[in-house]
Amino acid sequence: MSHCLNPNCDRQNPSDAKLCQHCGSQLLLVDRYRAISLIGQGGFGRSLLSVDESETTKPRCVIKQFTPQGQGNIAKLIELFQHEAMQLDDLGKQNQ
Repeated sequence: MSHCLNPNCDRQNPSDAKLCQHCGSQLLLVDRYRAISLIGQGGFGRSLLSVDESETTKPRCVIKQFTPQGQGNIAKLIELFQHEAMQLDDLGKQNQ
């Protein structure tokens, strides 16, 4: 299955679909990453289990999508999101 990347849609689609059957959004991020399922979401983003379709082994990865909620300090939310992204990037470089 392919999970829609539109934060306002959240629908599942067939694995070979290019566009969401409900909202028409692209299902591949940068023509490479396909979201499979929602892992979780919080105050400034959501995480989606994904596969890298540009690789023959289709390794699993995570798409972290910035979707801030409410009227908070957007600059601070961006800073926190970028900090988390850097930490996840470092974690992804570990052998384990």
